[in-house]
Amino acid sequence: MNSVKISVVIGTYNQKDKLRRVLDSFFNQTMPAPEYEIIVIDSGSTDGTKELMDSYSPDCGYKPIVQRNEGKSGARNRGVTESNGKYIIITDADMIADKEFVKTHYDAHLETKGTVCFEGVTYNMTDYHWPPDPKKIFPYITGNYPNKKRLGWYYFLTGNISFPKELFLSVNGFDMDFQNYGWEDIEMGYRLFQKNVPLRYLKGAINYHYHVISKEEEVERNVDKGDSARILLRKHPELKWFLGLNPLSTWVFNKIFPEGRVYNQIKDQWSKSTIKLKRNFSFWFLKEYHYLKGILGKK
Repeated sequence: MNSVKISVVIGTYNQKDKLRRVLDSFFNQTMPAPEYEIIVIDSGSTDGTKELMDSYSPDCGYKPIVQRNEGKSGARNRGVTESNGKYIIITDADMIADKEFVKTHYDAHLETKGTVCFEGVTYNMTDYHWPPDPKKIFPYITGNYPNKKRLGWYYFLTGNISFPKELFLSVNGFDMDFQNYGWEDIEMGYRLFQKNVPLRYLKGAINYHYHVISKEEEVERNVDKGDSARILLRKHPELKWFLGLNPLSTWVFNKIFPEGRVYNQIKDQWSKSTIKLKRNFSFWFLKEYHYLKGILGKK
């Protein structure tokens, strides 16, 4: 008889060292071991991830899977398909879970009537350290929402999300067209919103994003983010303004060139200014410019 009540799905690719910390956190939960399982889908890593996954024999259910790289959507869809739980938690290979994480998600579903999704509290880190220093972490969702407050669909973020498996299958999971960085989770959240499925804030479900990127990396990543946003726009053109495509932003983008004086002044001078306002504007401008490169197909 299957005793698994909730399944945790983790996709990974060349994240062995971070994944080790994540798995250690999930194999030490307050949720009774027979009642939850961990499913890890490795998308063909080359850094020894498979050997790491095979080295574990935890008390809870555990299923390590290796498949060809089909992006985050493919990994997560496979993980849910292979799961045994009535409820699913989706998280990432760089998200270290609090001890109460799984139990908090599970209890929330039991206590809430009707079909619902829950978004927990993820803390980003300013640098690599452990255990987490309250002075060096900050929540991704900055609003001080009460527990189980209904959130906007754009908070459907898969670092810390749970839902009934049946619901996931009813909407055919994540869209496989998303193979680059971002938006596959928010796109699914929007489809669930259209079906009037509520997304609620779960303050007790805490994890820590053990991933720190430089400002330069974040700027460059925004090109891929914009590229994926273009797919979302094609599927849901009514989200044009939500995705930042308004006449003013497009006009400004078309007037500024990477080889031009304005762009290089903001990039090379303002980013190094002693004036904090200029530095912050430079970072914001460069992220927005690179995002627009992606969404407008001009990367």
